[in-house]
Amino acid sequence: MQQFHRLEDAYPFWRAQARTLARTESGEAGRLPFQRIATSCLDWLAAQECWPNQAADMPAIAAEIEAALRRLATPLPQLVPATGGLETRPAAWALPAAIGSGIGALLASPLTFLWFDNRLIGLFGGGVLGAYLVVRGIAALLDRPRLMALIRSAAPLSGGGMVIGGVLRAIRGQSLGLVRGGLFLAAAPLVLSVLQPRPAQASPHQAAPRDDGARREVEFAQAADIALAVAWSHPDRFPPLIDRPRTEPDTLPRPVIVALSQLQGDLTGGGSNEDIRESCDELMQRLQEGGYEWQSVPRGTAYEPDMAALFDVFGTVQPGQAVRTQRAAVTRHGQVMHRGELRRV
Repeated sequence: MQQFHRLEDAYPFWRAQARTLARTESGEAGRLPFQRIATSCLDWLAAQECWPNQAADMPAIAAEIEAALRRLATPLPQLVPATGGLETRPAAWALPAAIGSGIGALLASPLTFLWFDNRLIGLFGGGVLGAYLVVRGIAALLDRPRLMALIRSAAPLSGGGMVIGGVLRAIRGQSLGLVRGGLFLAAAPLVLSVLQPRPAQASPHQAAPRDDGARREVEFAQAADIALAVAWSHPDRFPPLIDRPRTEPDTLPRPVIVALSQLQGDLTGGGSNEDIRESCDELMQRLQEGGYEWQSVPRGTAYEPDMAALFDVFGTVQPGQAVRTQRAAVTRHGQVMHRGELRRV
């Protein structure tokens, strides 16, 4: 049975126990079994011999820990599944790409015929360049909301005016080119609206997976850590100190006072070193007769957990490490009057 003297030493073992408890406790959805965590923590501390007070009211302490958990344990925020962002239908770009390719081929082929005496170079290169420029230009327009709004408001008006003018020209027997241009201009906002990205719709058949088990395990570990911290620092973990009746006043014994007076006289009266040594020996003897004892361990002694009853440790000392006595412990009639200190060798 391992007995822990520090809270940080007990945390790893309690967390392992809490993980086992989390797998066995289902509980209600969105709620943690705080009462079960509190009672399990107290039972574990008692099993590890870390709860010396056997007379403590354990149900009342468990209720206090449960109340602390309800106040301190904060649930993790719900993870909202990420949406698909913005999407544009790929087929919508086929029309402007085809138009740009045709215009680019028509414009570049005469130039390449003049320069290289070959139209095929213009048809191929002009088509690729025209499709790229049209698609890139429309994408640039879609990234500028103000310019898009201006085009959507101005293009239909201009296109409508051109259509009306073209109809009047057609009535007079003139060309219909203005009507065709007006129709293309009026249809420009419609094309831009089709190409504009829209929020992606989540498919009902592709619901985002939610790892509620991992989330609940993290919340359970948080509550278990809080329960151990509250239980470890609870004032009822140790039994209350019992005031034993004293047979004499709470002062130094008279022989010790006499020995102190003699030592003080030798120091102030110019006593020799031998006289002072004898007075010190007598003082130590009188203290031992009064029940005082000095407890120490030889240098290089392996540290044992039982030494914690008399000594404090400087830093972290694991069981089995060699230690030395930095300050002896003082006891009187078996009761610790002043704790000593041990340090690693």
